Amino acid sequence: MKASWKKRKWRCLISMAAAVAGCAGKALPDREPVDYVNPNIGTIGHLLVATSPDVFLPEGAVRLAPYTTPGITDKYLADRIFGFPVRESSHRRSRVTALLMATTGKVQAEAEACASRFDHDFETATPYYYAVNLEDSGIRAELTVTAHAAYYRFTFPAGQASNLLLRLEKDSAIRVAGDRSVEGEEPARSGRAFFHAEFSKPFAAFGTWQGTRVFPGSPSQKGDAIGAFASYSTAEGEAIEVKIGVSTESREQALAFLRQEIPQWDFESAKLQAREAWNRSLRILEVEGGTEPERIKFYTALYRVGGGEELLRRMGFQKDHLLQEARRYAARRRDELIPSSHAPGVMFQHGRLVAISDAYRRGLRDFDVPAAYANMKAEFMESTKIPWARGPVTELDRFYLVNGFFPALPPGQKEWVPEVHSFEKRQCVTITLQAAYESWCLARMARDLGREEDFQEFRRHAFDYRNVFHAATGFMAPKTADGKWVEPFDPKWSGGLGGRDYFSEMNSWTYTWYVPHDVEGLIRLMGGRENFQQRLDAVFVEQYDRPDAKYQFLGQFPDETGLIGQYAHGNEFSRHIPYLYVYAGAPWKTQRKVREILALWYGTGPLGICGDEDSGLMSLWYVCSATGLYPSFIVLPNYPVWLITSPLFEKTRLRLPGGEVLTVEARNASARNKYIQSARFNGAVQDKPWLENSRLERGGVLALEMGPGPNKSWGSSPEAAPPSFSNEAAFRQPER
Repeated sequence: MKASWKKRKWRCLISMAAAVAGCAGKALPDREPVDYVNPNIGTIGHLLVATSPDVFLPEGAVRLAPYTTPGITDKYLADRIFGFPVRESSHRRSRVTALLMATTGKVQAEAEACASRFDHDFETATPYYYAVNLEDSGIRAELTVTAHAAYYRFTFPAGQASNLLLRLEKDSAIRVAGDRSVEGEEPARSGRAFFHAEFSKPFAAFGTWQGTRVFPGSPSQKGDAIGAFASYSTAEGEAIEVKIGVSTESREQALAFLRQEIPQWDFESAKLQAREAWNRSLRILEVEGGTEPERIKFYTALYRVGGGEELLRRMGFQKDHLLQEARRYAARRRDELIPSSHAPGVMFQHGRLVAISDAYRRGLRDFDVPAAYANMKAEFMESTKIPWARGPVTELDRFYLVNGFFPALPPGQKEWVPEVHSFEKRQCVTITLQAAYESWCLARMARDLGREEDFQEFRRHAFDYRNVFHAATGFMAPKTADGKWVEPFDPKWSGGLGGRDYFSEMNSWTYTWYVPHDVEGLIRLMGGRENFQQRLDAVFVEQYDRPDAKYQFLGQFPDETGLIGQYAHGNEFSRHIPYLYVYAGAPWKTQRKVREILALWYGTGPLGICGDEDSGLMSLWYVCSATGLYPSFIVLPNYPVWLITSPLFEKTRLRLPGGEVLTVEARNASARNKYIQSARFNGAVQDKPWLENSRLERGGVLALEMGPGPNKSWGSSPEAAPPSFSNEAAFRQPER
């Protein structure tokens, strides 16, 4: 076995060397979009969560990646593979999934005994296919995927005891259903998950285990730490395939998916179909020009988003998805929206309320708008805003609704509100800013529905961000219930771990800019455009008060990775900040800063993502910014407009669902030619640094002339600024 393993190892080295030599220099003419994707980008985290090299289909239900050494969160640095998932990758701590593993020798129940060393130099990672050598056994493991099924191929050495093992962790069941099939079920994130696995070769022997006890010939097990195995006698280089259908409905549906999606034993055909699916998806957004590293980063980012279809959904072009969500929300019962007792929730947002508002502002009306609005109002007025909690209002929420700010815990006092999480704290300033934004979401619908009293109330609350703006310092800051500013307060350091006494994961240098619905109002609070620009400039250069303090800062604020001064690109609630120059008459500063971030904080290796990917949000920022059109609603839905910035590529084509094509041309674009000199949209002069979504969804051509120095007059007039709450006549409020 050792000799044959060495031969295969040398053959792999020779073929890899030839491939590298063939791909050196510029891209080959026949290189397809999927060939630029490197799933290992980001698999070492800068501080928090690393990514996973998942194999999946766009819009597919199954995600596969090797399950590596537990406790090593940076997947690329793991030393061993413990198995391969049946239905979804297990890189998140909260996920439970059955694992399939191939071994040789005696069947052993302990996961540690079945693990194998591996080497990235003998690994292939793509969106549609993964392969690796299991060094301890000499087995070659390969996998591909369909929408609802996993497909594995294991190539064994010669031996009398070649094994395939299915391992389940808790509250599970498994049954040998025939001489070449196994079925089982386990907990899912909601409900149960079922699988049906078929093997290309009948079992020579089979059995199950529970805990550390192995039961040869046993057909089933239930409970925790269970599994089933099949054993074979294999010839040198013999491949055994396993295809596994999965469902969250039933075993029968899992089998039906398997029969429909993988009807034959043809691994190469399934692999090719998965490759073609990815190319179709990635071609929804195609680019020309740019450098090889930029294309690698771009298409990998589009893969991380989930593909072109998911990109269109997140950009709001897939209106059917928005309508379905709105209809479901309108039909929800009050007890579904507001539990009678408190339970764990999500961060600090009422996400569904925001999503329905986004659909409405895009002109969608084909749902029960009054019913949806009634639910939105109930959720805002009757459910708690305490971070990471769900349930009815508390005394803190009632205080906010009367006074327009969420009160801080007075310094030195112990928390007395039982619903406040002992770790997450009150996050009172962030909660106030979020409530102001959500009030704005409600105000327009209230006005259009003729709810004048509601309109006036939500209009008033939409300006609540002013209540936590400390004019003397120019920062958002906490107040106690008596209306007094918390003292002492440092906008950089105050708030404890993650700033959670007052903010969510970051500090006031970030959340001072968290007014997505009314940037113009924030500009006025800061004394006008010039002062606003100077304050923005300061964000990108502000340091840590003393030379040795950066490590202390990251220890207190671990989410603030990807730092440029106090700007933290690694967390989603800061990524709109470089675009705020567009509102203040200096879009050229956005062009320069965005290009800097694209080059600095995105790479082509395992360290290539500087923060927590958060369901593709970091990659979504890259994709949109690289095309030169950034949705202002990408972090939090607000006005449906797109901000124009500096494209990386000479030409970008986005294929819209209706068949229209949106093209961005950046003539003379290069690393130095990053400044927009002039713009035209469909041939007409475009003197504003933004476009309405309603114009873009019909397709067209945005043509930009690029140059090496800024045109400071383009898009700089006050009349050219994107819309804000304070600029809308129906919503204006007298200055205080």
